[in-house]
Amino acid sequence: MAARPTTRPIDRSDSGPPGKGYRKALGLDDPGLLMDLIQPNTLAAITAAGLDSIKPIDGGGYGVILKAADRITGNPQAVKVVLEPDDHHRLQIFRRECRVLDSRELPPGIAPKFYAAREPRDAQPFLIQEWIEGNKLSDWLDANPTLTIAQRESVCRAIFATYQKLHAANLIHRDVSLGNIMISGRSIRLIDFGGAGRAAAGYRSLNTHSKVPTTEAFASGPVLRQERKPSIADEVHAVAKVCFTVLTSQYAHELNSADQRRAAMKRAGCTSDLISILLPKMDDPPLHFALQTAPLEFGDE
Repeated sequence: MAARPTTRPIDRSDSGPPGKGYRKALGLDDPGLLMDLIQPNTLAAITAAGLDSIKPIDGGGYGVILKAADRITGNPQAVKVVLEPDDHHRLQIFRRECRVLDSRELPPGIAPKFYAAREPRDAQPFLIQEWIEGNKLSDWLDANPTLTIAQRESVCRAIFATYQKLHAANLIHRDVSLGNIMISGRSIRLIDFGGAGRAAAGYRSLNTHSKVPTTEAFASGPVLRQERKPSIADEVHAVAKVCFTVLTSQYAHELNSADQRRAAMKRAGCTSDLISILLPKMDDPPLHFALQTAPLEFGDE
């Protein structure tokens, strides 16, 4: 099997344990640098919400991730703090994530549990959610380079099953990446729902909400070119590309043709049946098919 490429430049994530490749860029070798970004009034508001033992962990799309402990139970919780709350786009992503995580439609066991969200006066907004014990898929793969093809296929089946549950609930994540999928025990968990939406047939609007977080390496061509919002069809395409990387240690977007992708899967030991299932899913979904599963924004209905 080919040497695993670095996942860091195209990986992004807002919560959970930090990817080691982020440490230097985010100042995690000196956690005080991240903590300096949190205003004193914000820390006071987090403490007032019943949390102690607050420490910076990671950075993400719109802010900083803190790990804290519930003052009564001692259970760990994740706190996502919005940096630059005057930035409308950052605040929009934060509020969308709160709505999604707190929605009744979200199936249990897929996303972090939502506990609370605060937008205190004269402080940075923050979200309190479940701290997921586990590893980002990128880190898990790096830590297990000798996985058999059968083990890799098992992980891919679990990833597809998780997204299938999400889509069956009429929801779409829209930022599929190795950093937004977590291995937690025997479960697959998804994080970073700031770009999520409801799936609604024929929803064509390309309003400001269309600028959702997207990881370029796994996006379809039309989404990458901002010709349309990610649909369920585009998301299945992205999941297929993630699984291609899990199986082959290569990125599908770096290969120029389906024949090259097929050859890479054969070299990795994938069966003909698996290749015939996965390979077509990495083609860009046609517009008419994508429009059948295009997303409706939370708050638009």
